[in-house]
Amino acid sequence: MRKTTHPIAAMAVFLLMGSLLLLGSNGLVMAGEYPTKPIRLIYPFPAGSGGDVSTRILADVVSKVLKKPVKVSNVTGGRGTLGASTVARARKGGYELGSLPTGPAVTQTVFNPQINYKPSNFDPIVQFTYFPIVLVAGADKPYKTVPELVAYAKKNPGKVSFAHPGQGSIPYLMMKALETQSGIKLTGIPFKGLAPGVAAAVGGHVDIAVAVYAGVLGFKKAGKLNILGLFAGERLKFAPEVPTVKEDGIKTYPQNWCGIFGPKGMDPAVRKKLEEAFTKAVKSPEFVAAMEKIQLPVEYLNSKDFAAKIKRDVKYYNQFKVSK
Repeated sequence: MRKTTHPIAAMAVFLLMGSLLLLGSNGLVMAGEYPTKPIRLIYPFPAGSGGDVSTRILADVVSKVLKKPVKVSNVTGGRGTLGASTVARARKGGYELGSLPTGPAVTQTVFNPQINYKPSNFDPIVQFTYFPIVLVAGADKPYKTVPELVAYAKKNPGKVSFAHPGQGSIPYLMMKALETQSGIKLTGIPFKGLAPGVAAAVGGHVDIAVAVYAGVLGFKKAGKLNILGLFAGERLKFAPEVPTVKEDGIKTYPQNWCGIFGPKGMDPAVRKKLEEAFTKAVKSPEFVAAMEKIQLPVEYLNSKDFAAKIKRDVKYYNQFKVSK
């Protein structure tokens, strides 16, 4: 006997298939039209810092590319982890992104297992800058370069004090790299941030400190600090006179970069459109010129290379967990 399909059942299957096709086509249309409303770009530290200012510059430029507002929102707390956690838990539609530095994106998750997200909870989109960290000393110190500092510290082990913003922080690990690779012993003194450490160096309370380059220019011009070296692979275009520590034999050290992230699992078409838009913005003359004015370098990586860099960073920082 031939089996027949009930007309009502056949109609239900037809309607179901049509609905799925319609949903699929609507999804494609939505991805193609994205964005249809403003995008929130979270920066996890207070307004006014170099990272915040560069994020706002980038948001303004990419708004013109996407033809929709990209609005910066400062979600602060937990040394940047509150804002990063907000990005990790955001909806996948591409309307809530993060501009995250290395600390909240990577290092905090390595050194604090209680944090409720991991680097794998983000979709890296692009890297757009790094924060040039320099080693500075009080103007009255007998060393003006990294080699002179190393020579002095070898003759006076443990007597040179350095300011840092806490064990496990990137500046602290930079100094550990300097110690290890140059064979010297320094004495670390923690402060609540880079600025207080710089002030301590100016006041003679510590011998050396680490700081963001732009944050010490005033002290340098006033003759209160000397810049010994830069933790970077190459000299800054706007400060070619400052040698890198790499030139002085310090080959490996952490870097405090900043990049654009979305929550893991975004629509691939939306993610691709975001990468294309941010790439165009980062490479634009408008963005490059604006970054030069605030004396921050433009350092671009696409999503693939940025993701690979993050994996290398996680491996790098894991070796220091015992130092925490």
